[in-house]
Amino acid sequence: MLRRLLSWLPGSDSDDPIDPEERAERIQEVGRNPLQYGHDATEEVRAALSDESPLVRATAAEVLGSAEVYHEVVTADPLVERLDDPDQRVRLAAAEALTVTTDATVVGDVLPYAIADDPGVRAAGAVGLYHALSRVTYEFTPAQVEALLDAFAAAGGDDSATENDHLARQYLLSAVARGAAPRDLAVLDGDRTRTLVAALDDRFIAVSRQAAALLGQVDRDAARGALRDAREDHSDERVQAAADEALADDGR
Repeated sequence: MLRRLLSWLPGSDSDDPIDPEERAERIQEVGRNPLQYGHDATEEVRAALSDESPLVRATAAEVLGSAEVYHEVVTADPLVERLDDPDQRVRLAAAEALTVTTDATVVGDVLPYAIADDPGVRAAGAVGLYHALSRVTYEFTPAQVEALLDAFAAAGGDDSATENDHLARQYLLSAVARGAAPRDLAVLDGDRTRTLVAALDDRFIAVSRQAAALLGQVDRDAARGALRDAREDHSDERVQAAADEALADDGR
C-alpha cells in the first residue's frame, strides 16, 4: 500500500504521473494516518518539499509540522531551507512547521532569514524564529537582539507597510520576548528603545502591547516616560492596560 501511495514521488517508476492536487492529497493522507505509514514515509514526504508544485511543497511542510510521528525523526534543515521559497504559502507553512523542532541550534539557522532584507523572507523568518523557540531554551546574544529590533524597524509600521511587514513586526517582537535575556533588555541602547517607543502606536494592537511589555524591562527614563504616557493617554484601552502592567511589574 505504501509503495502505491508514494509512487508519484520524484524518482519513482510510475508511468502515470498525477497532478499536484492529487500529490498533495496523498501527502495529506500520510499526515492523517501517520501511525499507519510510520517512519518509512518520512523521507518521501521530505522529498516533496522540493516538488515543482508550490501546493505540494506547502502540504509537505504542513504534514511535517503536524504529524506527531515525525517530531523526533525529522531534522529541521529541509524546513529552514524553505523559508526563502519563491511562494509565500510554502514559506509560511515551513515557518509554522518549525514548532516541531527540539534542537536549539535551529534558532541560529533561522535567524538570518528573520533579519533578511526581502520582506517576504523576513516575515517567514520571523514566524519561523518564533515557532522554533516554542520547544527549546535559547538566549539571544545582545547583538542578536539588536539585529532583530533593527529588522523590526526596517519592516516599518506606517500606512505604507505591507502584510509581510506587519507579520514580521508582530513575530519579531514576540521572538525577542521569548529569547532575550532581561539583563540585555535592561541596558538596551537609545536607538532601539526609541524603536520600541514608536511601536506603542503601531497599527496593530498586538504589536503595541508587546512593545509595552518589552519596554517594561528597559532601564531608561525614555522607556518609563513612554509607558506612563501610554497608560494615561493611549487611544486603546488594551495598550493602556499593557503599559500599566509593564510599569507595575517593575514597580514604577
